Order: sequence, then structure tokens, then C-alpha cells
Amino acid sequence: MKKFAAILLCMLVVFGCDGLARRRNAFVENNDIRLQIGGTVQFRYDPLTCQLSFSRDRREFRAQTDNTSDYYSVVFSEIPFLLGQTVSADLTWTTETDILTRKNLTLEVIKVEGEKVWLWSDSGRIGLSIRLLE
Repeated sequence: MKKFAAILLCMLVVFGCDGLARRRNAFVENNDIRLQIGGTVQFRYDPLTCQLSFSRDRREFRAQTDNTSDYYSVVFSEIPFLLGQTVSADLTWTTETDILTRKNLTLEVIKVEGEKVWLWSDSGRIGLSIRLLE
């Protein structure tokens, strides 16, 4: 029985990590500025109907619709800009019915391309991409 439990545990770890890796890779392949939780995109920036803001002093990035009905906002412990860098952040976003917040979210910089930065949280299965506006 112990052998079976050990094999089952190994399978769960392997397949669970594989699913996380697939989700993370799919997230980083998309160039949109967006917030994704699990496999669901919660917010996608559209330059025709949305605005971006960034404050280096406050270490804050925000993407929102023109009327501010939908958005995501993130305040970082430090500005994320280096591949592999780990930062802590407070994230707030809208859903169809609510405003949700995650405090002390650990995010890793998984891609940097010009002023765009992709961040991922394995534990939260949360991906967000931002643009460091100057």
C-alpha cells in the first residue's frame, strides 16, 4: 500500500507541475497586457478602450477601461525588471460581480521584452503582464 501511495504521489507531482508549466508557457507566449488567473483572462488591455498608468515612485501599475469599470492594479515591493527576479505585490482586480484582492503575492519575472514585463505566481496560478511606462 505504501508503494502505491508513493507512486500516486509522484504521478500527482509530475502531472501537476506539467499543467503549471503549460499554463505558464501559454501565458508568456501572448503579448497582451493582461491579468490571468488559472486559465481565465480576468482583464485584457485594449488600446482603443483602456488606459495604462505606472508610477515608479509608488511602484504601482494599473490597467483599466476608460470608464474605470474594469481594471487590475498592482503595487510591487520593488520594480520588477530583471529576468528571474522575485517580488512581492498587492494585486486588486475586478470581476463581473466583485473587486478582489491578493496581498503579499509572490511573483517571478519570467519574461522581459523592452518595457513589457511578464510575471507569474506558481502558488496562485496568477500571471500578469505590465508595461513600465516612463
